[in-house]
Order: sequence, then C-alpha cells, then structure tokens
Amino acid sequence: MGPMASDVRANREVDMKRTSAPVNPEKGHGGDAPGARRGWLWNAGMLLGLALLVYHLLALWYRWLRPDPEFLAFSASVAELLAIASFIGFQTDRGKDLAQGFGDGRPVRMLWGTPRRAFATTWTAAILTGLVLYVGSPVAARMYRERGAEALEQGTYSEAIRFFQQAISLDPGEARTHFNLASVYEALHEEEKAISEYQVALELEHDFWPSYNNLGRLLIEARARPDAALAVLLAGERQAGTDLGRAVIGKNVAWAYLEMGYPWTALSELRRAESLLREMWAEGESVEIYLAETSRLEAHIQQSLMNQDDMLSAWQDCLGFALAVAESAVCTQTGIQPPPDCLQAQQWVAEAREQIAVSEGDAP
Repeated sequence: MGPMASDVRANREVDMKRTSAPVNPEKGHGGDAPGARRGWLWNAGMLLGLALLVYHLLALWYRWLRPDPEFLAFSASVAELLAIASFIGFQTDRGKDLAQGFGDGRPVRMLWGTPRRAFATTWTAAILTGLVLYVGSPVAARMYRERGAEALEQGTYSEAIRFFQQAISLDPGEARTHFNLASVYEALHEEEKAISEYQVALELEHDFWPSYNNLGRLLIEARARPDAALAVLLAGERQAGTDLGRAVIGKNVAWAYLEMGYPWTALSELRRAESLLREMWAEGESVEIYLAETSRLEAHIQQSLMNQDDMLSAWQDCLGFALAVAESAVCTQTGIQPPPDCLQAQQWVAEAREQIAVSEGDAP
C-alpha cells in the first residue's frame, strides 16, 4: 500500500474522531441526546421563573403604586433623573465603551447566553422581587399604618384615609388597618363604608371585640337593625376577654334590646355593664366616657318605663361623667383637634342639662 493510501486512511480516522467527539452539554446535539434534554429542562425552568417574575412585578405595581399618586410622582422623578444621568454618563469615554458593550450584546450574552444562565438570571430576579413583595410590603404597610394613626389623632381625616388605604394595598390581610380605616369613615359619618370595613376586619380577626362592638353599634344607628346588631354583639361578648370589653359590648346589647322593645331586659343588661364600669372607675381607670353613655342610655330606658325620678337621677349621673371628660386636660388642650370622645362628651353635657331642666320644670 502506497503513501497516498495511508494518508487517506489517516484522514478517515481523523474524521471519525471528529464525528464521535463529545457534544457540548449546553447546546446539545440531536433530540435524544442528554445535553438536549438538559437544555430543555433549563428552558422550562426559565419560563417558570419568568412567569413568577411577571406575577411579582404585577403584584408590586398593584400594591405599591396604585393607591398612592405621590409615590407614582416620586417614581417618575427618579426615572427622569436616572435617564438624565445615563445620558450624561454615555457621553464619557467609559460610558461610550459601556454602550458599545451593550451594542455588541456582551452583557446580554453574560445573562442569557445559555439556557443555564437564563435560568439563573430569571430566578434571581424572581426571588429578589418576591422578597420585596412578601417581606418589604408588610414593613412598608406598618409604616403607613403608623402615619395613618398620627393623622387620625391630629384630625386630618383625608390623609388618614390615604395612609390606611395604602397600608391595606400593601398588606390586605391586616385586620387592624381595616378597623382604623372604618374608624375614620365613622368619624366622617360615612357609616356604610365604616360598616364594610368593620366586616372585613371581623373576617380577618375573629377575636377582636372592638370590631364586634363598633359594627353592632352602627347596625343600630345607621341601619336601624337592632336584631342584626344583637347577634353581632352577643358574638363579640363571647370573644371579649376583659371587663372593659364585656362592659362596653354589654352596654350596646342593652341598647339593642331597648330598640327591639324590651326595656326590662335592656335595663338588666345595662346594670351588669354599669357594675363592671364602676368597679374599674373605683380602681382609677379612665372609663368616664363609658359611664356617661351608660347613664344616658339608662335615662332613656327609665323614660320608656315612665320612672321619672330614676330618669332624672340617670341624667344627673350622665352630666357628671360627661363633664369630667369634657373638662379633662385632653379635651381642653388648645392647638389640636379634639378627640371624638371630647366632642361626644360636650354633646351629652348639653343634652343632660336640657333634660334635667325639663324634668325639674326649669325649661323656658
């Protein structure tokens, strides 16, 4: 065999070695090769991570931006500053090199050049946005709740509503935020909105007795539904774990019975609530506002029972407790919005004086 034949054989051997060379597992070779299957798995995982990333981004947009126009304006300002800074930076030599690198696709290839890199990039972004959504949102919601509470104390109800709504958007499962928002609506006499928020608060937290109490009270005041209110209040009475809770709810249970036409039952329930309140008052607790309301309710019950002397005594007690609240340091402090209890106490002072004057025959 001549030299030419041996060269042909050598070339064939080289070709066979080339065709049997291992396939790059990143790229794969053939539909049944292990590399191709691995590439398909990386791509499938990348698509799943991309779907999760899109969900997180949409949730972040909905929770963080939608209810707060100020935050939207702030974000737009930041985006404009970044755009200006980027434009200026790209005019430098370093910026031009960076722009050229993007133009050549080097950063893109670093992040997305292979299925494995695309998988890692997508899931890193999904995890980071998930941390912002599920960890950062409750933290931001707590900040907005605190700002809403401060606005509520200062009497700036529009700001309080905006802060509480933003907190609810960030953390919709926090019952106390719904309760606080309902309190603002109630102060603004938007009773239906308040009822709706109290109901949400109860759905989220079943053992918070103030939600039962306030919802039951509004069902009597706004909807004239003492029967529905009674069911709510009795459920709340079972949840109340303190004497104050049982006394406050018991007072409104008595009111519901009175509105339903059962004054003797109402008086019995009211006496139990009053007993608890007077015990707390004797121990130095500030429950005068509740005692004033209890005495006022007793006066109405005694009036329905035609007991004039007991009615007059109840109005006198109401006047005394209401004056103690209206003349307290909290209610006489200047420069701040008086709390709702102060305004209520002043109203009861005027009502009690009027009723006492009528009962004693001194009215004009």
